Amino acid sequence: MKKSILFQFSEEDKGHTLIEILISIFIFTFLCLAAILILKNSLVSSRKKNIEKEILKELIYISEFIENKISNAMINDLSGKYRMNFKGQNSYVKFICPFSEDKEGDIVKFGIYFKDDKIMAEMVRVDSKNPDFTFFDGFPGAQVLGENIRFFSLKYFDGKDWLDNWDTEKMKNPKLPEFVEIKIIISKGKVEGKEIEKEFKKIIRIGWK
Repeated sequence: MKKSILFQFSEEDKGHTLIEILISIFIFTFLCLAAILILKNSLVSSRKKNIEKEILKELIYISEFIENKISNAMINDLSGKYRMNFKGQNSYVKFICPFSEDKEGDIVKFGIYFKDDKIMAEMVRVDSKNPDFTFFDGFPGAQVLGENIRFFSLKYFDGKDWLDNWDTEKMKNPKLPEFVEIKIIISKGKVEGKEIEKEFKKIIRIGWK
């Protein structure tokens, strides 16, 4: 009696063994995990770069704004309300400078200071109706120049040394510092629990003599 062809198998027809199936599952799982890890790292890297770009953009804006004003600081040795001074410490600076390059004789009393996590800026215009160059106590009406500031400091170069303060009002022969150094550290959030921050330092030459 002939055997049914339905029950005739060769050695190659026996199917996959359990070991082969387990190996296939392991390889598939490994590939999936590798793909997920690559995608995660890509997203983390992209987010980190975006935050770093935001920080750099803000650092450039703050530093250029300060440089534009402080590099044109003005002083004189007059007395009373017509005297122009330059006063600075680690956390703040006050000075007189032109309001803009386009308008001659248009002057402002300018101030920058650091408080909590913000850099604040104050501008008070001086005109013919209010020709007073004396500084206010504090910084009334100051506006936010930069936020998320972890650290901010100012230093002043006298030609030999870097100093923590400067006050032309107390000088017998008033003069401006040759350079002002600003140092800023900005933080803009975390990536995988790690704070993303950048440190920036710039030395500004005082151009007005």
